[in-house]
Amino acid sequence: MSRNESRHRKNSLWIKSENTMSDESKLTSPKEVRALLEKLGHRPNKGLGQNYLIDANILDIIANTAEIQPSEKVLEIGPGLGALTERIIPKAASVTCIEKDPTMANYLKTRFTDFTLIESDALDVDMNQLFADGITKVAANLPYSVASRLMVDIAECVCRPELMSLTIQKEVADRLCAPAGDKHYGVLSVLTGVHYDNTLVKKISPTCFLPPPKVWSAVVKMKRREIPLVGPDVYPTFKKLVKHCFSQRRKQVGTILKRIDISPVDDILFEAGIEHTERPEKIEIERWAELAQILS
Repeated sequence: MSRNESRHRKNSLWIKSENTMSDESKLTSPKEVRALLEKLGHRPNKGLGQNYLIDANILDIIANTAEIQPSEKVLEIGPGLGALTERIIPKAASVTCIEKDPTMANYLKTRFTDFTLIESDALDVDMNQLFADGITKVAANLPYSVASRLMVDIAECVCRPELMSLTIQKEVADRLCAPAGDKHYGVLSVLTGVHYDNTLVKKISPTCFLPPPKVWSAVVKMKRREIPLVGPDVYPTFKKLVKHCFSQRRKQVGTILKRIDISPVDDILFEAGIEHTERPEKIEIERWAELAQILS
């Protein structure tokens, strides 16, 4: 390569890098994001949970927590303006995005070419089919109004992803990651914890979003268990049992089960390692699993 060719190549790389940085700065600058939204004639919809993450450090944390390998296919739910998308695409073999808002979907088409866009409500998408087709990671700033349901739906897929890096409401993150005995421990902790090891990675201030939500948020990491704590044949009984008992979480589990004609209650609970007087929030996932196995 000649000196001139080398200089031209370096200049091209520099220009490409400068453009990339310029694009990213637009999506992490409140002024630029407001201008872009105004240009698109778009006003963030509170019902859809449209709070755009504008903190570059947090966006990098989400992308890095996903541990994306060059050979992997990744799913993003609710990409919005694409601030996270542009960080995922260079890391993955392919990226599929689900976007419900038509304005955002149309803008994403003009911004990216090397991705697949599904214009739909994520709750209406056949997630299991996406994962069966080879998607192994999820990285997303989930719509807060449906985050809990989405996490449970994905966890219940037959071909569930290996790892999920998600931004969710801090209150929901507390419930997702809570251990037995914690005041936040409940249905979400148990139903996702059967299939995933959940950890809180980073708390996020409302000021990191535009417009700022009224609550704090958090990045969470959901890593798939090699072996689920409950098998597919027992899971329907497990889910029904857990939801019913946690709907009466302040009552003793023995009393709850007696009222649905389970007998002999104390013998069954003893076999599962549970005391009659224990409350649902004190019972670990493993003991719920054992109880469900016995009842099945």
